[in-house]
Amino acid sequence: MKTKTFLGIHDFTKRYIDWVIRLGRVKFSLLGVVLLALFALVVQILLSLIFIGQVHLPDILRSICFGLCSAPFVVYFFTLLVERLERSRLRLAALVDNLRHEISDRITAQKRLSEALSTLAQNHREKSALMATISHELRTPLNGIIGLSSILLDDQLTESQRNYLQTINMSAVALGHIFSDIIDLEKIDANRIELHYKETDVPRFIHDIANFATLMTQQRKLSFTLNYPTKFPHWLMLDSARLSQVLWNLINNAVKFTPEGGITLDFEIRGKNEYAFIIKDTGIGIPKNDLAHIFDMYYQVQSSGYKPAGSGIGLAVSKTIANLMGGDLSAQSELGKGSTFTVTFQAEKAEKPLKGIEKLPATLRILLVEDIEVNIIVAKAVLEKLGYCVDVAMTGRDAITMFEQNDYDLLLLDIQLPDISGFEVAQHLRENYENGVYDYLPPMIALTANVMQSKAEYRRKGMDDVLRKPLEVEDLLACLLYYFDDEFNASMACEKYPCLQGKEEKDEDKEKFAHLTTRFDIARLQELIEILGRPFVEKNLQLFFETMPEYLAELDSAYQAYQQDPSAMSQVGNVAHKIKGAAASVGLKRLQELMQQGQNIENSEWPSQIANWIKELHSCWQEEVRELQAWLRTL
Repeated sequence: MKTKTFLGIHDFTKRYIDWVIRLGRVKFSLLGVVLLALFALVVQILLSLIFIGQVHLPDILRSICFGLCSAPFVVYFFTLLVERLERSRLRLAALVDNLRHEISDRITAQKRLSEALSTLAQNHREKSALMATISHELRTPLNGIIGLSSILLDDQLTESQRNYLQTINMSAVALGHIFSDIIDLEKIDANRIELHYKETDVPRFIHDIANFATLMTQQRKLSFTLNYPTKFPHWLMLDSARLSQVLWNLINNAVKFTPEGGITLDFEIRGKNEYAFIIKDTGIGIPKNDLAHIFDMYYQVQSSGYKPAGSGIGLAVSKTIANLMGGDLSAQSELGKGSTFTVTFQAEKAEKPLKGIEKLPATLRILLVEDIEVNIIVAKAVLEKLGYCVDVAMTGRDAITMFEQNDYDLLLLDIQLPDISGFEVAQHLRENYENGVYDYLPPMIALTANVMQSKAEYRRKGMDDVLRKPLEVEDLLACLLYYFDDEFNASMACEKYPCLQGKEEKDEDKEKFAHLTTRFDIARLQELIEILGRPFVEKNLQLFFETMPEYLAELDSAYQAYQQDPSAMSQVGNVAHKIKGAAASVGLKRLQELMQQGQNIENSEWPSQIANWIKELHSCWQEEVRELQAWLRTL
């Protein structure tokens, strides 16, 4: 009720004020004077009649005169006040209306901002999903290209084919690193970049980086030098993929901006758990005004005289990764005198990782088909060290006979045998099994130094799988786990194969790494020493030394036959293949690579170079053996 009364009064007041304003200040004043005069006259007459009983004309006239004199001022100022109040009300109403519109606009803007943020978040999720999908879809074929090209590089190739494959391999590696930079850029924006530490074989890691740097510098006709201390941990806890990505960026930039001279890679120990890689080049250098900005995202040096190349994200991503590793990435440079980039990182020492020991098969009987005595001794010793029973056949026909007389869980078949090939043995056994002659056919694994493009090629020829020669322990274990992962005895395997349990590595290397790896397969030798012991390796090397004259005599005889009949060149290739396999088994890398060329009879340079290769083999093999024997004695 009170609310309705208030609204009625408010409505009446508003209408009254509107009427006053419409009438105008002057008209309302005149009207007010008349009304006030009449009102004063009526009041005066009534009061006179009430109090004195009569009306005095002079008093009425005086009242009228007083009213006429004072009323205009009162009415005018009242009208002015009303008018100003109304204008204030209108301005206030306009202000309230504007404020209402502004609030409405802000609410609308806030809703739009909320929708935009929601859309942005959704786009970011979709972007992350897309990047994850691209990462999976692209890395799979890239890994295939890198892996297969690496395998093919060990095969018989012409010089031009080898150059093409090296370019394909290096391009695939480069593309993988560039793609990693793009993925990391998205993760940096989202603050989601992470490191995945694992036990890393430092000498092998350095060797891989050096191989990559050598390929890149060779294409630009630059020199490459690797330096590292004589004492450093063999195993470190590292994200090797990330560190490799950083070093690839730095080496790639160094090669890109070095027209002549060379690149140097130094590995240093800076302190407890602190290490550094230093990349120096003799290139064009970086101007001082650009040096402070080279780690900025998307920054490209403009004043070096070279056209900017790349995306400008590699160094920024590399610095971020170095910071995450507890280190940093810094640069020093002088225009025209080259640049030096230093990446530091933190890493703790680690032990050799445990690899599938809990799933190793406990007992197996294996038939090893191999005709090279040195290879037989190494492969048999490794298998027996695992606790397996190993029979040996040196010809294909002996292998078939032994298979029919005994029960075997696994067949390891060399491809090149004196009588028939390993493929023919596999096809014979498989046909008899399919025809019901044999009740059981175990897995047949090919052993070869010349791996085809894919395992499907070997399966089409009767094999189940393939292992490269010389036989790598990790590859052998992976094969055993794949075919026999449902039968194992962890305690027996650990006892018989202690190298898989992990142990503390020595900090000392008795010889320079770069000097050794060009001549000997250090990684394989260390693996054999861990598994079989140094005396076994020395004994096997002595056997190679005693057998080598027979191999050389056979090679010379085959070469003489080739000189009389060029169609007999395959005999030379077969003997070279045999020597290559024997050299690889004992870690004589230089001899292995020399005979790799000798067995590649399809190489256009083979007819003109085979005599030189045989001559070089005669002149250096004894020295290589003595050098390796001397190195083994220092361990």
